[in-house]
Amino acid sequence: MVQRVATVEERLRRVLGSALLSQEPLRHHTTLRIGGPADFYFDARTPDELVTALATAHEMALPVFLLGGGSNLLVSDAGFRGLVVHNACEAIEFDGTVAHVECGADFLELILKCRDRALSGLEFAAGIPGSVGGALYGNAGCYGKDIGSLTIECTIATLDGARVETRPGSWFQFAYRDSRLKREPRVLLSCLLQLAPGDPAASTREIEEKLEIRRVKHPQWRIEPTAGSYFKNLPPDWQEPGAKFSPGTHRVAAGQLLDECGCRGLRVGDAMVFPKHANIIVNVGRACAREVLELAEIMRARVRARFGVELEEEVLFLGERPKLDAASR
Repeated sequence: MVQRVATVEERLRRVLGSALLSQEPLRHHTTLRIGGPADFYFDARTPDELVTALATAHEMALPVFLLGGGSNLLVSDAGFRGLVVHNACEAIEFDGTVAHVECGADFLELILKCRDRALSGLEFAAGIPGSVGGALYGNAGCYGKDIGSLTIECTIATLDGARVETRPGSWFQFAYRDSRLKREPRVLLSCLLQLAPGDPAASTREIEEKLEIRRVKHPQWRIEPTAGSYFKNLPPDWQEPGAKFSPGTHRVAAGQLLDECGCRGLRVGDAMVFPKHANIIVNVGRACAREVLELAEIMRARVRARFGVELEEEVLFLGERPKLDAASR
């Protein structure tokens, strides 16, 4: 008798169980609410489950993408051909002024728990959407501060799940919206963050101040879907007479150049530049990835033509990137 060969889904399900989903729309898992289906999708609730999922995908030669909070991400309309593993490991523990955080934890939830423990240092980041792992990957920050400067060490896994190791913060080469992980991909499992003794009342005031600033200038992503700032601010060596630096930095804000180019309110389909911030694209209906890319290229072209500088995307693109019409480039 000829033995039937198990399908990819059957093989995955044997290891990952009933939590494995197939043809899961990724628009349900990103703050921009855009993205076609992933062939397979799995919520990893513990670091062991996460590593097992990585190892299983590697054994099957199946492409894998690790998803955090879904911010700072634009997913192809065609989705992703492979396994998306959502890091749902969310434990947060404290030892004195040190926080041990699993990297699937919500960033704002961590900030609030630090405040409740009378620990200070992360208030500046209140309102930055996404997970702690996503914040570490892109060294999230604002007002001249970033999470990398507070990182003692991180525990990471290789993409094939074969090795788990702990590396000091210096290994990650944190820089402006950047880390070594963008060049040498690893999977973030947990981190140790060094905080300082604080005053909960003072922390609350700063957190509320930062959240209010974002409410005024930024879309509320739960009702106005967005990936966050679309382009990185300019390098420190780029200057323009009269240009103002982004708060706490020596970088000219991309939003300032986009503003001067009249980008607020620009629209392609249901993708629109936020009326209150020229460096944010929002989904005002049923926008698709192609519309976002076409709009972003119009924005980039205006800045290129006026200032002679090429804006660099901060938002990560996942999946097959469509070819844009010549009119958009």
